[in-house]
Amino acid sequence: MIHGIGSSIGTFRTLAFSPGLNVLLADQHTSSSSKDSRNSLGKSSVVEIVHFLLGSRMDGDSVFKADALKNASFWGEFTFGGARLRVERKVNDRDKVFVKFASEPIVPLRAEGDLFAPHVSVKDWTAWLGNVCFKLPLTVEGTVFEQGGPTFRSLFGYFARRRGDNGFNSPSKYASAIPDAEGHLALSYLFGLDWTISRDFERRKLARKDLQAESRLASARDPKLGTLAAATAELVLAEQRAERIRTELEGFEVEAHYDDLVEEAAAAKRAADRLSRSAIEVRNVIDHIEASLAAETAPGIEAVEMLYAEVGIQLPDSVRRGFEEVREFHEAVISNRRTHLAMELERSRNQLAVLETERRTSTSRRTEILRDLSGKGAFADLADIQRRLADAEQRVSQLRAQKDTLQRLEADKAGQKIERIALKQRLDQDLEVRLSAVSAAVLAVNEALIALYGPERPKSLRIEATESGPKFIVSVAGDRSGGISNMEIFAMDYALFKVTSATLGGPGFLIHDSHLFDGVDARQVAAAIEIAGSFAEAHGRQYLVTMNSDKFDALPFPETFDARSHVLPVVLKDTPKGGLFGFRFE
Repeated sequence: MIHGIGSSIGTFRTLAFSPGLNVLLADQHTSSSSKDSRNSLGKSSVVEIVHFLLGSRMDGDSVFKADALKNASFWGEFTFGGARLRVERKVNDRDKVFVKFASEPIVPLRAEGDLFAPHVSVKDWTAWLGNVCFKLPLTVEGTVFEQGGPTFRSLFGYFARRRGDNGFNSPSKYASAIPDAEGHLALSYLFGLDWTISRDFERRKLARKDLQAESRLASARDPKLGTLAAATAELVLAEQRAERIRTELEGFEVEAHYDDLVEEAAAAKRAADRLSRSAIEVRNVIDHIEASLAAETAPGIEAVEMLYAEVGIQLPDSVRRGFEEVREFHEAVISNRRTHLAMELERSRNQLAVLETERRTSTSRRTEILRDLSGKGAFADLADIQRRLADAEQRVSQLRAQKDTLQRLEADKAGQKIERIALKQRLDQDLEVRLSAVSAAVLAVNEALIALYGPERPKSLRIEATESGPKFIVSVAGDRSGGISNMEIFAMDYALFKVTSATLGGPGFLIHDSHLFDGVDARQVAAAIEIAGSFAEAHGRQYLVTMNSDKFDALPFPETFDARSHVLPVVLKDTPKGGLFGFRFE
């Protein structure tokens, strides 16, 4: 139950609520023109504030994202599970919830922070609300909820639908964004059915989607492997390649000093080449020395005498004696040179012998190294083989995973029908075993629809067991353009309000924004407010309605139902300062 809602904003119109029916009106001021609007006065913001205080996130186009509210805080006074409390939450520090109890609650709420500013986390706060409002466990560990189940936030949405969530589109979902399965699970829990069946239906569906996604991903990597047969054939070939490389690796011998020996062999080859070049140079020197020795001869006197005879002059004795002296000198020089060349020739021949010996040694060592390394490999070669084997084994692993996925997909195709039938049988049995819960839901919806449309028009709540899970269908025969779909939502909410009040306790209130009644005949609107308000009055609950004053004044309430007495003292007006917040903002 809600006792009051307020804010730190000084101009905020604090609201006080009473048990039973509570009507918040938005009025047209006498100074307003035809261009003024009441759409931004704050009727829907009341619902947003209640959600914010009870743990909602600030998603999408939440009113709390407005700059004008960024430093504001909001508070509310509630009674939940017999405990009266005041809760406050700040827009700029929304992870903390400040809760003060009027007296110690039966179910404790763990506080954080220090003694001066104790607070609770949003998680702990919503867990506590789930426990006192819907009998959910405070902690899911070790319970059936541990593997997924309803939460306070997934259940509360049915008791305060929001237009921003498209909450007035379907009776079975309080927001268009939630999956159908989540709505079916929540309704199963609230109506007292086995909600784990809905969870198992969704698990099977998600498992199927995961398998299909895996298969599509693998097929995208290699379109040729989209079938089990293709993947199997490629796996056989890949295993063969891996085994061949594995055999190569097992027969591979590594010379411990392979790299050093290879370098030594290369150095020996370089040395042999260098020695060969040096030997060639020495041979050229030897050939030159030998040629020089052969050409070294002293010139004879005969050539000089012949020259003189040709010109008719007899060689003088003095010249003959001088030439003899020169020849003797020259012969001495030649003798010395020949001795020197002979010595140089001997030295070169010795040097050539040394070079040839060293060259043969280097060549022999290189040959010996290459012979020793024949059939063996280096660590670098070993690493290369290991890398190729790792790549091959990875390919085998990928193909095995692809084959396994395709096998599971094939098995799922074969087994999904059996599983669907088994789940449907569970659902059929549950609906039979919990016939009293089904009856309570059907009768509550029927009660609301009879109040709205009378007993003659065909109408019902059907809880159908299908092979895709339970379906909750509210239907009223007739023209769908007359707001009937909105009243089907009202009937669902009323049934949940009534059933949970008796079985789980619930939040103690039901809120309907004026958008629920858009396009609805005034007679049905009046009947809806009367039946929900009367139930709330009789059972110590609350039914909160926001509405424009002209539409409310035109509702044909019976004389026995004084709706006007339930209008809140605060009336929102379409003036700059007459709205809920006391000012207009974007």
